[in-house]
Amino acid sequence: MDREFTLDYIAFQRPGAATATGDQVIYPDSATVDPIVSTSPERRPLAARGPVGVQPYKPFHYLLLVYLFLYCSRITELVPNAHASIWLQLSLLVGMVITGRMGAILRMPLGKVMIAFTCWIAFCVPFSVWRGGSFEVLLTALQALALVAFMASFVRTIPDCLRVMYTVALAMAVVGVLALAVGGGRVGSTRLGLGEGGRTLSDANFLCLYILVGLPFLWLSASLRTGFKRALLMSLTVPMFAGAARTGSRMGLLTLVAGLLLYFIFSSVKQRLVVIAGGIVFLVGALLFLPGDIKERFATYFQAHSTQSEEAAASAEFRRQLLIRGLELTAEHPFLGVGPGEFMDAEAQEAAQNGERAVWHYTHNSYIEVSSETGIVGLVLFVIALFGAYRGLSPIRNKNSNTRVRRAALFTQMAVLMAAIGASFLSIAYGGIVVVVVAISATLQAAVANHAKLNRRVIADVARLQT
Repeated sequence: MDREFTLDYIAFQRPGAATATGDQVIYPDSATVDPIVSTSPERRPLAARGPVGVQPYKPFHYLLLVYLFLYCSRITELVPNAHASIWLQLSLLVGMVITGRMGAILRMPLGKVMIAFTCWIAFCVPFSVWRGGSFEVLLTALQALALVAFMASFVRTIPDCLRVMYTVALAMAVVGVLALAVGGGRVGSTRLGLGEGGRTLSDANFLCLYILVGLPFLWLSASLRTGFKRALLMSLTVPMFAGAARTGSRMGLLTLVAGLLLYFIFSSVKQRLVVIAGGIVFLVGALLFLPGDIKERFATYFQAHSTQSEEAAASAEFRRQLLIRGLELTAEHPFLGVGPGEFMDAEAQEAAQNGERAVWHYTHNSYIEVSSETGIVGLVLFVIALFGAYRGLSPIRNKNSNTRVRRAALFTQMAVLMAAIGASFLSIAYGGIVVVVVAISATLQAAVANHAKLNRRVIADVARLQT
């Protein structure tokens, strides 16, 4: 346990009161330490060994929050020649050197998995059908890995984790508001997007997934506050739901239902009633305010014959073809794949050789994307990252003594589950929202483990003082 974490932990402790994470204080502060008992630094309680002072990593923690906000909201894509993210990345790298936290990512199991996944992507690049295209994907993966490293370095306590979740919630709320205010989307589509052209959130399905993954963190942040702040945060649910609904994303509907079902399983009766009431209000609002073509698109889950159901059937058939082609390429290149980001080019080359028409499209499935482009090894590492992000939170959700921590674990699991389901319909394996939720889960697991370890040290020190 390094001294910076110890000081950060102690900074939240006050005698006789709950800490920022809800735990009871074990040590008195230094002013109440008996000088006769604590005659040497080795025998003094941790809080008495020196002033708390300013923790060197804290300024970079808040800088990370700014970077994370920009990374999640994708606002810089809407501003021409915006280079704020690059300068923030450089500043955070300098911060890792200054604070001696370059190796922090190696202390997290999920951090090691993400390093292995990125290294495997890099290993596959020289064998790609087009190295230039794969190198661009590698840069995206390296940027995602850098985000994980930044979070491992500068998100070190449970309150730090809660601030990160709050930041992601605000970023996705801003995305929902901007989508409704600014609009955008793909040419010829009535579905809502944010921005135009090749921007990430101009795709309605991407926009919907980003907004929905932010909802669990928004609800968590609201649940930890009272009065006006809680009401204000809950009010942000309205534009987020409205923006997600206007995308007409059936994937989004499935993702939302899965997340709410998980919450239902582990929530109280009162909380379930709140969810049901909220669902009814949302349904009524959708029926009253959504455009007719969007309502018809959602209704394809229940209608057998309609214009939108014919479109849905055609979309499902197209996705089936992509799935088959992805599986075929995986079988043909099981070890290294066709190269990161090169599914389209490899499929087109093979189609030309066979005298067939190429689909010229992404896989629309992150699992097939990874297996066909980086082989079975890449797929295994990707699945391990998602599984570890979800499964690693279960003991915290079920057994942690702190209500806030248990709640944070549950809402993070909701976000991980929703991202994993969304990944079945989108090509998002190398960066973006999937990496964000994995990193949040990894840092929360690490912070809880560090908190428990420090508690054991404190208890051991108390016992030693009493002997």
